[in-house]
Amino acid sequence: MVNYRSGAENIPLQHINKEMPILVIVYDLRNNDSVVTEKRINYGDAEERKWLGRISFWAFQNHCSVETIALADAEAEIGNSK
Repeated sequence: MVNYRSGAENIPLQHINKEMPILVIVYDLRNNDSVVTEKRINYGDAEERKWLGRISFWAFQNHCSVETIALADAEAEIGNSK
C-alpha cells in the first residue's frame, strides 16, 4: 500500500517529471462500466492536463467514472494478464 502524505499533491510543477505518460479510461457507470473512451496522454504537458480536466468534468456530469493509471503500470498489468 502506498503511504499518502497530506499535501503531496501540491508539489510545484517545476519538480514534476515532464514526461509522465498515463492512460485515461472513462467508464459509463449506468451501463455495466462499459468503456466510453480510452486515451494515452503525457501528464507533464499542460494542454493534456487541461484535456483531463475537461473530460473529467464531462464524465462527472454524465454518470461516468474516470480512471488514471501510469502507462508503465497499465502495460505491466496487461502483460501479467496474458
